[in-house]
Amino acid sequence: MIPPPRIDRSQFEDGDDCSHQSSVWPASIDCDFQRTAAGKTALVRLSHKGPLRIQKLFHDGELAHCYVLHPPGGMVSGDSLQSRFKVNPGAKVLITTPASGKLYQARQNQIPQRASTHIDVTSDGFCAHLPQDTIVFNGAFGELETFVNVDSRALFFGWEHLIFGRRAGGHPFENGQLIQSLRVSREDRLLFRENLRLTPQTVNAVSGLNGMVSFASVTVVLPVNSGTTSDVVSVARELLKSFDVHSGVSAIRECLITARILSGVEEETKSALEQLWTAIGPKLVDRPVASPRIWRT
Repeated sequence: MIPPPRIDRSQFEDGDDCSHQSSVWPASIDCDFQRTAAGKTALVRLSHKGPLRIQKLFHDGELAHCYVLHPPGGMVSGDSLQSRFKVNPGAKVLITTPASGKLYQARQNQIPQRASTHIDVTSDGFCAHLPQDTIVFNGAFGELETFVNVDSRALFFGWEHLIFGRRAGGHPFENGQLIQSLRVSREDRLLFRENLRLTPQTVNAVSGLNGMVSFASVTVVLPVNSGTTSDVVSVARELLKSFDVHSGVSAIRECLITARILSGVEEETKSALEQLWTAIGPKLVDRPVASPRIWRT
């Protein structure tokens, strides 16, 4: 099927008004990962609609690296992305993206751009959901929501990294908003829920981000009765001391850990996140882990 005519996203990168455009481009993807007889993880079911694709899996031992591709590179008003990932028993997968996501300036009627991610990790499964950063352009009205459901014997490590405005280009985030929501459940019973509404006022307020335009949230869910919560918290706290960031790491409850990272320099946040993965990842999969090669390109 020939796709409908598309908007050239590049025309909005300098904050141009896109109210004259009427086209939207919804997309969805649905994936199942399964452990093979050889002990690796394979993508056994895939369905997609619109501009979302999966690149061929790469492997770090039994851990599969899955790259989610969104060819347009960014979202304008009315666009929506829906991603669903199921990690079947014993499978291990790291899900990431090849480049920064972008939320461009919204139309004058402030129709939002929406991205929704659903992750289900079953018994003895492991999922690391580590997308690269999302740049929130001036005038964007974005909504990002993540739903995670884990089995009592499953593990999850995930993050969301937001960058407000474009410091290097001299285009600060002066108008718009970003609504971020997270739901974490254990076998469909809610463990943790968070809703954030971030505006230019929130970003600049002392009681908000205090002018720090690079903001990351990290979530770790361990198996029930794993006994490693305090160890993971200590490792994360000690590691973050070596970076020029403001950070905090908390055990919300046993086996559920959250971290926050704030910085005025997005590269520092990225480095801190990557080091968290290489430090905490081995405690989750019982072996050293490698960073995805796509992070180096």
